[in-house]
Amino acid sequence: MVILLKKATIVDPRSKYHGKKQDILIEKGIITKIANSISSKKAKIVDGKNLHVSPGWVDIGVHTGEPGLEHRDTLESTLATASAGGFTRIGLFSNDASPIDQAATIGFIKDRSSKSPVHCHTIGALSQKLQGEEITEVIDMHHAGSIGFSDGLHSIQKAGLLERALHYVKAIDSIVIHRPNDKTLSLHSQMHEGKVSTSLGIPGMPDIAESIMIDRDIEILKYTDSKMLIHLVSTQKGINHLKKEKKSLENKLFASVSYHNLIDTDETLADFDVNRKLSPPLRSSADKNALIKAVESDLIDVICSNHVPIEIEGKEKEFIYADKGALGMQTCGPALLEFLDASTIVEKMAINPRKIFNLPPAEIAKGEEAELTIWANKTEHSFTQKENKSRSRNSPFFGKKFNNKIVAIVSKDQLILSQ
Repeated sequence: MVILLKKATIVDPRSKYHGKKQDILIEKGIITKIANSISSKKAKIVDGKNLHVSPGWVDIGVHTGEPGLEHRDTLESTLATASAGGFTRIGLFSNDASPIDQAATIGFIKDRSSKSPVHCHTIGALSQKLQGEEITEVIDMHHAGSIGFSDGLHSIQKAGLLERALHYVKAIDSIVIHRPNDKTLSLHSQMHEGKVSTSLGIPGMPDIAESIMIDRDIEILKYTDSKMLIHLVSTQKGINHLKKEKKSLENKLFASVSYHNLIDTDETLADFDVNRKLSPPLRSSADKNALIKAVESDLIDVICSNHVPIEIEGKEKEFIYADKGALGMQTCGPALLEFLDASTIVEKMAINPRKIFNLPPAEIAKGEEAELTIWANKTEHSFTQKENKSRSRNSPFFGKKFNNKIVAIVSKDQLILSQ
């Protein structure tokens, strides 16, 4: 396939073309020419106003429904959602019905996703059946292709289990991804503990449930001299714990954040919007501001969509009974481009995830494989239910107007337009 991008501003801090508006010619999946003006009679042309292009975005910690919960999403619909959101790679978490806790499941996912233009990586379960009791066959799953190990949004309460896992992943140069949450402090919580939860009379999750466990995790990490990503940090107190230790644990300690926690606060729950009932919960304005500063100062390495599809029956309930989670992949990029510098987004969603998880680098340079995300800024676009690629409908952003639009991805010698 021959693809020609016309007058696209390149966003790749490692490229000599960074910040420049260029034409890019792609032939058989390889970038063959970058110049001010290129013509080709054979090429599929991508052009338009305010085009931008970056290395393909990567989303870590995506949930799907297959196998076991296909009514929420299949692998096919999940990968279509990723493509429409500008992602060329995803790291898949286990679902509760059928955890990724053995090599055979990884083989199934590989086979089912092989024809998609989006690279689908598996993140193996850390504990058997996600129960937090016994460790999985970490080494077997690593050899089968897992890029890391995690129980997803389930926090490991037993310190000994986390310690063993960190020893195992050190031996194979892999990584543990852990969501910090002390369940003895957050039991029955429905949202962030603060003024809003008090006014609504709803049990809240205190910020110390996160920060105390971050402190524990860092101590175990230092003891094992291994590698860990503290996943979806959501509080100012959690950030403060990271700040104390991160520099001394360079290339060992990493952190991620959900884009939901960068754009919304618990105040949006005053009308009991079940699609904003998330895990981790939306926090206070002070927490949100601290998270943004942590992203901009590189204390946080990765931004995730925290994509959790949930069927209507799981959401159309009274707030306290509704399941936690929201769709995220199709709105993550447009929402972030509203207020974050594009270079920062590319660092957190394209460059850093590849470094941390030992994935092939994607650079915009002649001779490199073309794995690209293309968007247009200053282009008004509304996210609608018709455009939603997921089988689930639990997005808080239907009808919202964004000033940026995902145009396409280029991956595996394919051009996939978002609409």
